[in-house]
Amino acid sequence: MLIGVFILNTTYLLHSQEITINNVLPRLDTNGNIIDAHDGRLIQFGDVFYWYGTSYGTTNGFTAKNHYVCYSSKDLKTWTKEGKLLPDQPEGVYYRPHVVYNEKTKRYILWYNWYPKLWNGQFGVATSKSPSGPFKIKNNDVKMFRSDIGLGDFGLFVDDDKTCYLSYNTIQNHQVSIEKLNDDYTGSTMENGGIIAEHMEAGTQFKRNGNYYLLTDHTCCFCNYGSGAKVYISDNPLNGYTLTTNINRYPGKPTFLLNNTIDRGTTYETLRKRHQKFDAVEIQFAGETVLDELTLHQFTGNRPENCGDVSNPRVHPEILTPGFLIYKWSYDTWEKISIVNTTVKRTALRQDITVSFVQTRTSQIKIVPVAESYHYEELYLNGIELLHNKQKMALNDMRFYITGEDITQKPIIPAQQSYVTKLQTEDGERFIWIGDLWGSASDNIKGYDYQYWSDPLEFNEDGTIKPLQWKDSWSIELKK
Repeated sequence: MLIGVFILNTTYLLHSQEITINNVLPRLDTNGNIIDAHDGRLIQFGDVFYWYGTSYGTTNGFTAKNHYVCYSSKDLKTWTKEGKLLPDQPEGVYYRPHVVYNEKTKRYILWYNWYPKLWNGQFGVATSKSPSGPFKIKNNDVKMFRSDIGLGDFGLFVDDDKTCYLSYNTIQNHQVSIEKLNDDYTGSTMENGGIIAEHMEAGTQFKRNGNYYLLTDHTCCFCNYGSGAKVYISDNPLNGYTLTTNINRYPGKPTFLLNNTIDRGTTYETLRKRHQKFDAVEIQFAGETVLDELTLHQFTGNRPENCGDVSNPRVHPEILTPGFLIYKWSYDTWEKISIVNTTVKRTALRQDITVSFVQTRTSQIKIVPVAESYHYEELYLNGIELLHNKQKMALNDMRFYITGEDITQKPIIPAQQSYVTKLQTEDGERFIWIGDLWGSASDNIKGYDYQYWSDPLEFNEDGTIKPLQWKDSWSIELKK
């Protein structure tokens, strides 16, 4: 879904314009009204940006009052309301308008998801000579390969060869697939790439450096807590997609204790043994990083006391040294790193366990205690240091998480994914992730809910996308 939540300041330069996007303030049109446009797309035609969305007003979003709107801007700051896109829409419930341009027919093509009755989902298509409409309906019940189980959220993508693809989910089981459209973009060729995922919605597709990306995640339905953004990558626009990572979910519980420089005493994180497996520590780096050693500072005061058992010859239970496995993230899987040596140094209520391994370059590692080596149910860690050639890495260049079977993976940005927008910048093509912050409006009016725009997505050397981070504001130079 799609909503406005940012103010943009624009400074015109000689060959570019600098914009600053603010994610904490509502967005206004030229009449001073909060922009009421949701679950659509932001796209540039010529030198103008067009923001297409569903207007909800004061409704709950499930009524026949929904209608499509368009706003235009040349600077991503001053937005003019263009009016209704589909003035003669049949009665029903409408969501997710998407507009693309067909160079062959010289027409702008509007696809939309609508329900004559909830939840009998189908697609409609309309055309116009103008990107701001009005659009005339060509077919309000476009048949797709999976129409028999209902049609839900979708996205449109035009490839470099001007072939258009539609990624969509079904109502039944929310099955995600991609389908090739005909030459004029008004119908399906019925060429479907097969089911990519199930129980997903809000998909968006784009292309970068020869890779095709499909981002989608579990159903959200105007949820306040937000959805994730699973990243599927392929070298084919229709099929062959591999799940790599989820850029809008923490892998586990974020922790700031393991890298806060307090490495002794009762300031520690607890790794618990669950189902005969210990929780793990995942560390994400700001960029591709080379390392060959790490030291874990373990608090040893978790052993049960020996009180009153006079037959026990030992005052305290034995201090055990846990073993560890180290993994690096490699495209779509965890790959074990070969350990060279492990040394242990003991001081007052602390063990420093240093694990040396073959030199590794990666953007993410996972440290897993070996459950069989440590029979206590909890393992306490004060901190973790990472090293390369005996030099400690800067702690502010990494993020730590506790992961495990029963640890919830919460969204990083509490938004439901809407679209990934391509911007032409001084640094080339950049992509920003857009999500709707449902329930964010201070007056609790759905039409006034905010929208989050990420700073440009960052990509690893293997083409995978780095996780999102909340930013109140950010700036970029667009080509003028």
